[in-house]
Amino acid sequence: MQLAQQPLVPGVERDASAQDLMEGVSALIRAVRCIEHKHLMPGASNLRRADASVLKVLMTDGEQRGKELAAKLGVDASVVSRQLATLEADGLVSRRPDPADARVGLVRVSDDGKARLEAMYSAYTKQLRSALADFDDDALGEAAGVLKRLAHAVTEAADSVRRSHTTGD
Repeated sequence: MQLAQQPLVPGVERDASAQDLMEGVSALIRAVRCIEHKHLMPGASNLRRADASVLKVLMTDGEQRGKELAAKLGVDASVVSRQLATLEADGLVSRRPDPADARVGLVRVSDDGKARLEAMYSAYTKQLRSALADFDDDALGEAAGVLKRLAHAVTEAADSVRRSHTTGD
């Protein structure tokens, strides 16, 4: 492990490699958001990022309870409940009673929700392909694999900390 030569706060050591990774991920997120904020994404379907996240989970994992959706997104159920109300009003999701427990609803993405999400992803991938023209498919695939492994490791660590706080371990 390589420690940074000059810590931001005197007397506090930091891991230079982890710091570089965090700064690199932050820079990538800012770059992607810059595209959104500058409206350089024609045909991006005008979905908010948070709504797109909800729709993506529903498309990937299928119909589910709002509580399950909240857990997958790492947010409080009340946040997802408000999002789902808006998405339902916009016709992007639909709800039905859970056959196992009618007090609970199951949510699924509608055809319009799928179409809007696909339009957004299409616009993003065109923009990314253009921005990353110097990278071949192998390099992009390798980068995607590394990012997914990093996300999985961070998520697993966060889940482990959450479980230890919940159980008192």
